[in-house]
This record gives sequence, structure tokens and C-alpha cells, in this order.
Amino acid sequence: MTTERLSLIAAGGVAAALVGVFSTWTSIGPVSLNGTQGPNNGWLVVIFAFVALGGVRALSRGSWLGVATVLGAAVVILWTAVEGLLDNRDVLGGSTGWGLWLTILAALTLAAAALLVAVRRVRLHRK
Repeated sequence: MTTERLSLIAAGGVAAALVGVFSTWTSIGPVSLNGTQGPNNGWLVVIFAFVALGGVRALSRGSWLGVATVLGAAVVILWTAVEGLLDNRDVLGGSTGWGLWLTILAALTLAAAALLVAVRRVRLHRK
């Protein structure tokens, strides 16, 4: 898989994270909250989704800066989403919404794309 294709996958991960953060993260009875409402830190996901988007172009060239930017942003997005998952279950007693799972999947996709570009770069330099 080429670095250009992996960067497109990373861009899709950014889009999925943004959709996920504005979708349902938790439901408590008739009330549902998205990632930016209540105790959720969804705005942090939004900020780091744009940070990751800034690194996608460098990632497409196989740059270490792109790898570090996208991977670092993916870690923050994943941490924030998992923290929201645990907090919503423990504190609010609500059920997890699909938007939270989409955000987690998007963060894992971003991390995988960055790691695959890093592996590809290391393999090319060994030859």
C-alpha cells in the first residue's frame, strides 16, 4: 500500500472522528449527549483532528514529521474517547452511543495509517 493511499485513509479517519464527536456519545434515558456536551471532552478531539489533518500531507510524502503528527494526534483522540467511555459509564450510568465508538475507531485508523507509513519508511531505508 502506498503512502498516498495511507494518507487518504488517515484523512478518512479525521473525517470519521469529526462525525463521531458530533454524534451520540452517551444516552441516559431520553437524553443523549454528543462529544461536546456534558462532561465529554469532544472539543479536544476536534482540535487534534485538525492537527492530524495538518500532518496528513507530510504523511503522504512519508515524512517522519507527518508520522509523528498523525500518530500523536491519534493517541490524544483515542485517550479522550476512551476517557469519555469510562467516565460516562461510571459517573453517568449511561449507555455508550455509536458516535463514541466511531471516534475510537477513527483514532485507531489514524494510528494504524501512521504506523504503516513508519514501517514502510524503515523498510525502504534498510534496502
